[in-house]
Amino acid sequence: MIASRRSVLTASGILAATTIVALGMATVAGGTPATATTVGGCTATVRVDSQWGSGASGGQVVTFTVANTSSSTASRWTVTWPLADGQRIVSSWNTSIGAAGGTATATNTSYNGVLTSGASTTFGVQLAGPTSAPTPGCANDAAPPTTASPPSGADVTVREADNQRTVTLFVGQTLGVALAADYLPVTATGGALTPVSTSGGYPTGQPLLATLRAVTPGTAELTTRTDHACRHATPPCALPTVLWTVRITVVDLPPTDAGQTVVVTAPDNQRDLTLRVGDTLVVSLASNYLPPTVTPAGVVVPHDVTGGYPTGQPLVARYVAAAPGQVDVATITDNLCRHQPTPCPSPQVRWVVHVTVTT
Repeated sequence: MIASRRSVLTASGILAATTIVALGMATVAGGTPATATTVGGCTATVRVDSQWGSGASGGQVVTFTVANTSSSTASRWTVTWPLADGQRIVSSWNTSIGAAGGTATATNTSYNGVLTSGASTTFGVQLAGPTSAPTPGCANDAAPPTTASPPSGADVTVREADNQRTVTLFVGQTLGVALAADYLPVTATGGALTPVSTSGGYPTGQPLLATLRAVTPGTAELTTRTDHACRHATPPCALPTVLWTVRITVVDLPPTDAGQTVVVTAPDNQRDLTLRVGDTLVVSLASNYLPPTVTPAGVVVPHDVTGGYPTGQPLVARYVAAAPGQVDVATITDNLCRHQPTPCPSPQVRWVVHVTVTT
């Protein structure tokens, strides 16, 4: 007979309900404080609602609470834990669940995957066999634990949140891709982009990093999808596949009327330049840079400025050298989360070139 969910029965009497907190794979039992840090912006707590029997004749009903501890919204989550020897899943609710290789994997359903910052949801599982409580690990896509910094020197970088976005590049610019380790290497259609480097991605266990260069005007589509080892087990787990696509448009830099054109990008930070009156300076940076400031005014004059934060498009600013002198063209990165009621700790990156204009 299954005991009430308000109590936990053991052979020696009544045992208070045990709570296990998953921060990565750390456990908390009997009220002991947790010391582990949050993994992937996700925590999972387990409440044992009822236990009965022991060994092969034992069983228990447990409730998991999944919380999004990231500052951004999650659209999916995954909870995993090792099954004890002889333990098996009997039923579940509010989750899609499977087991392979002694590991249980629970994922969100269509109605409880989206969790805003600080929000939580619950799901339940009935287990048969030994009554050792689950020690879960938790991850979501709000803050992927294995996403690294974008490739250095890329003019524009796209991440998981850029799925279905359209990006415009100028010929000669580089595109960085930074995705979590469960994504397969990206593929590119068309001839507008050429691969420069790629590393990581499934099944290496390392973040997926790739760099591509815009080589000719045209369009391209970058695609990839997630994969997971448990999906290739027998039987496969129910972990969903996430598709990711970014569309790229490559265009030529517009021609100038007179003088030479000098293009500066992210690696030119702190560079000293010399221009002549009539030359054109083109600043080409990623979309998270603010429009540049020019100090002092009058040495170079703005011709046009497009993109930059918060448009979501690459920053391209053109200036014409108008008079002899020295000038700094400077900008800084920004991030939407820095303007929320509780700002994120996103560092700002300053960029400047020192320009000397001669006759």
